[in-house]
Amino acid sequence: MFRVQFSVGSLDSKQLLSICSLNHSQFMTQTFGSAFDVIKDNYDLDTLREIADHGCASGVATFHIYYNQTLSFFDNYEDEMIEYIADTFGGELNEELWNNNPCNITGYKNDTVWTYVELIAQQLIDEYESTTCEELSDLDDNVYSNLTELADTEWGKNHLEIVTA
Repeated sequence: MFRVQFSVGSLDSKQLLSICSLNHSQFMTQTFGSAFDVIKDNYDLDTLREIADHGCASGVATFHIYYNQTLSFFDNYEDEMIEYIADTFGGELNEELWNNNPCNITGYKNDTVWTYVELIAQQLIDEYESTTCEELSDLDDNVYSNLTELADTEWGKNHLEIVTA
């Protein structure tokens, strides 16, 4: 069970009823987005590369190092992670994660989160690297100026890298 405290007047009765009718997973998704979005929004490109190359056990996944972080993430996004891992590698990997942690639910949850974060990091790196200059140049004549303008924003500094050849 969890408790949410709202300031007086912050929600009308319809909003409060819609929140109360959600289960925990639905509430977390509507409040914080998907697990995928959390990874994408919290790690920059260099960190994603480090995660993909060295794994979460290296300590580079700073939002997913300690048990309190990984257990909370697992509890909030369990269904999405297990489904993604199964869709990517089949149910055998989920079974292996479970079997590698006999009588250790904390270890299972931690390993599942780390596996998910590492897979998403690799997916994001692959997507980034597959976007070529030719694909970008096909968009329109203002692409470069638009991208450089976007790269100067706070979000752009954390998520974009412009490489000129």
